[in-house]
Amino acid sequence: MIIKQLFSSAKYIIRLDDACHFSDLSKWKKIESILDRHNILPIVAVIPENKDKALNYSNFNINFWELVKSWEKKGWTIAMHGYNHLFHKVDRKKLIFPYYNRSEFAELNLQSQIYKIKKALNVFSSNGVEPKVWIAPAHCFDETTMIALKKETRIEIISDGIAFSSYFFKGFYFIPQQIWKLKKKLFGLWTICLHPDTMTNNEILDFEKKVSSLDIKNNIICLQDIKLNKKGKSIIDLIFSLLFWMKYNLSIMFKKIIGADE
Repeated sequence: MIIKQLFSSAKYIIRLDDACHFSDLSKWKKIESILDRHNILPIVAVIPENKDKALNYSNFNINFWELVKSWEKKGWTIAMHGYNHLFHKVDRKKLIFPYYNRSEFAELNLQSQIYKIKKALNVFSSNGVEPKVWIAPAHCFDETTMIALKKETRIEIISDGIAFSSYFFKGFYFIPQQIWKLKKKLFGLWTICLHPDTMTNNEILDFEKKVSSLDIKNNIICLQDIKLNKKGKSIIDLIFSLLFWMKYNLSIMFKKIIGADE
């Protein structure tokens, strides 16, 4: 398995985050046009009932769910991106992925998390959409979140994690998500997390340029192309994860020293 990881060509999945009723449609349409031209089927993280005012990039779109259904119809993978994208303070060391000291779900009790997930699922269901993947807002959730997902949904896949390949953990298949800009890699499975609402025109043009290059374009896959196995992380996945979090924690320490915000 390790030899296969090291000598296989890198594969890429495109993920679009924070789709909601207040998304900047002009930017989302530009990204959608690029993906359509290159026959790319991304994962799209949909916030079912956004209450986060920081994500209000436009007026309320009354046709939002028709847009989501059009994405689903052409093969995009629809993911549940929490419920309302509102955060509370948490201890990041208690999270599955310790990125931030905030979360929509983590450290709430099981019934509270079940309530939020049930409400989110009801919104999807009432609009005729079935989410196939879980994507936690800000990457921040805990094991109680996973228990709630098991109890209330049929979701088995989580888009997140630091590894070179998919892995199985506590009843879920994890598709790693490690980078936020499309860049050439030598091997491994890489999910690129984009936020269309905040991308500049130059960033959108750069994205199209990179997906047009044959060495990347020919290796962009969709979620359905991944053969899921109930295997844990390999040794190189564990080493990669360890080094990633060491670097991340050092960057947080440095920011604290210079007095920068998290």
